[in-house]
Amino acid sequence: MNNRGQSLITFVLILPLICLFLAFFIDSSLSMMEKHKIDGIISDNMKSSLENDIRDAEKIKNAIKSNEDINVSVTIEDDILKIKAEAKKNSLFGKMLNFSWYNLKYNYCASYIDKKINKNCG
Repeated sequence: MNNRGQSLITFVLILPLICLFLAFFIDSSLSMMEKHKIDGIISDNMKSSLENDIRDAEKIKNAIKSNEDINVSVTIEDDILKIKAEAKKNSLFGKMLNFSWYNLKYNYCASYIDKKINKNCG
């Protein structure tokens, strides 16, 4: 008995699932790379602002935005620097379907006094 036809049909039915898992893996990897890239940009600018005692919110905001296309909000109150940022990135398949697949959000706080950076602060 010849099973070539059955194997071909099984392969054709499973191939879309394999492609979906591959696309999910690629999209997840790309989103993690983007998250780490933007995280590094914000952290570096925040460290520089703390070390050089830069208290101009607009200058800090422009320094962060010059590196990446993200929405940034910078506030300085009572020697506390707060940065909230959000980036919308399209996925591999999101570009084809024209929708945003994932949003990256960042919340940072730091004190000019002790120069410690806290991630995910309120």
